[in-house]
Amino acid sequence: MRLDAVLVVVLTLGLTVDAAFADNSLSGSPDGQVCKKSSLKRADGKQNLQSDQGTCSTTQLGEIPSRDHMTSTLILEPQSGATIPARTAFQVIVKMMNLDTGFFSDPETQYYTSSQQLNKDGLIKGHAHIVVQKLRGRDLVPSATDFDFFKGLNTAADGDERLFASVDEGLSPGKYRLCSTAASFSHNSLVLPVAQRGPQDDCIRFTVK
Repeated sequence: MRLDAVLVVVLTLGLTVDAAFADNSLSGSPDGQVCKKSSLKRADGKQNLQSDQGTCSTTQLGEIPSRDHMTSTLILEPQSGATIPARTAFQVIVKMMNLDTGFFSDPETQYYTSSQQLNKDGLIKGHAHIVVQKLRGRDLVPSATDFDFFKGLNTAADGDERLFASVDEGLSPGKYRLCSTAASFSHNSLVLPVAQRGPQDDCIRFTVK
């Protein structure tokens, strides 16, 4: 294919993508000044607990790790498929690879205010959370606003890359999903270098009787 034909294809594709973005966005095509065009209020470091409108953040993505420094997670305890006694305390153990844990900004005033940063070894500086949700049916997707237990894993992992949390009050009988969610220092979802990869988080299902 001739070079001029290639340029036409590339430019046409770019215009098509921009047009598609504009058709599906409140602020039109992305140009680095999205919040100036957005009708949403500017994010101010506080979590948006309202359900009637979103916010617009000017925080840049920041530093992105290399492929061999991408975060990966495995929930060790409880084991997937386990049965746990109702209303009985149990421990959650999460093992995280390639995350420099223990970095956690104030979620009340510094939410999404800092870009993702790497440490001197090229690992994302951040932390993790665990969240437990009751599953009401096989095909019923739980709302992201509903959960039975949530905890930030804000301390640094131990020498085996493990993080710990205790569900002190236990849970009522039912089927549950337990997931980890990794975040950078300012609670942003992790930004990784490639799309074709394993997930940075893990989920298991278990039963409480």
